[in-house]
Amino acid sequence: MILKSFFPSITKCHTERRILQTHPHHLYRIIRNVDCYSQFLPLCTHSKILRSSDCGQYFDATLTVGLPPLFSESYISRVTLTEDVSSLQFTVDTQSIQSQMFESLSSRWIVRPVNAHPTSSLSATGAAALSDESTNVNTHDDQVEHLCDVDFRVEMTVSDPIIVNVLDKVLEEVAGRQVEAFDKRCQQIPYQPKDHLMKQ
Repeated sequence: MILKSFFPSITKCHTERRILQTHPHHLYRIIRNVDCYSQFLPLCTHSKILRSSDCGQYFDATLTVGLPPLFSESYISRVTLTEDVSSLQFTVDTQSIQSQMFESLSSRWIVRPVNAHPTSSLSATGAAALSDESTNVNTHDDQVEHLCDVDFRVEMTVSDPIIVNVLDKVLEEVAGRQVEAFDKRCQQIPYQPKDHLMKQ
């Protein structure tokens, strides 16, 4: 776009903090299964893993997203996986490496059991969610593992003023809807407790 060259780049970011009633490894497996994103993720119409590293720590994937009829964009991202199975803490970083619309598009998921993060540092919403869950879920170690502490951060850099205006209005909503979609997916797919003991 010629128009965007006349405007400075603007970076916007948003972080969603939630406590979900699912096992951390279950959510992590669903996050890294990019091939299935188009089946449940809002705004995603196509998703596919293109190639994976031999070590299994990163892969490249293509996604097509859109806000019809405003825009549709296909881009390629590098996804980096960091696993600490012993503590059930998982991090998924994505960074766009090829995109026409976004100068930069990145995200980070941090997934862990609630007992791996001090309650005092939770947001008011997260603390309330933990309190609500605690009334229905026993807090033995094996059961607390099924309460998942989630940070999801999205950051976008764009210069096209039309896109900037759209993102300013919808970024928070889109991030929230994505977390909700992953939560719903976790409830739809049965979790096998032995899965978190395996390296997949």
